[in-house]
Amino acid sequence: MKKILLSSIISFMIVFSLNAQSFSLSWDDVALGDTVILSTVEWPQPELVFHAVVHNNSNDNVNVGVIRKRIEIIENSSDYFCWGACYPPFLDTAGTTILINAGMQSADEDFSAHYEIHGTLGVSTVEYTFYNVATPEDQISVFVKYNTLPNDISETIFSNTEISDIYPNPALNFAEIKFDFPKEVKSAKLKFSNILGATIKEINIEERNGKLDIDVSDLNTGVYFYSLILNEKIFQTKKLIIK
Repeated sequence: MKKILLSSIISFMIVFSLNAQSFSLSWDDVALGDTVILSTVEWPQPELVFHAVVHNNSNDNVNVGVIRKRIEIIENSSDYFCWGACYPPFLDTAGTTILINAGMQSADEDFSAHYEIHGTLGVSTVEYTFYNVATPEDQISVFVKYNTLPNDISETIFSNTEISDIYPNPALNFAEIKFDFPKEVKSAKLKFSNILGATIKEINIEERNGKLDIDVSDLNTGVYFYSLILNEKIFQTKKLIIK
């Protein structure tokens, strides 16, 4: 009985090992590990996009599917992915499969994952699993961390700054924003820009905490972005609508 059990365990380990080697992933000809971190490089940045090429290292032609699993998602952000076709945010499993012949790979444009920031700050983690449709346990996964935290803002400032959204939004003539800054903040201001990125208005914030009344009567109807600048670095950017 022990020999049979040991033989079964060894057989399982061999099959698992072979399956684990069936697929590998790359991006821009660089092999991917089990975790990828994408970070914002400028604001306002609408989305972060992840690409992966799937390599079929087996001797068989394989139909490959994709499953998305949201591990942790920042509130108000959203995401979707494409695999042969693009799927709405509420779908976790691709509706199509792609045939990858033995020793070949998917096309560069076959898979993409889109994380829509919507002005949010933080780190969201999403897992993407590529699997053999005939034997789903034959698979490979990658965790993608979408990081929208400003690179130049210290953790102390990020953790201890409290800032409300502009209210009302949409706004007509006047709006307000509430704030509370830690002592590490030496300067603060709001910068308003149009959808082309041109700065149209700046307001210095002189107090460390309180409420700022904002006159927006000089802004035309439309969509704008407002950025909170702390110590001359962008802390966050959000959308403002003028009606």
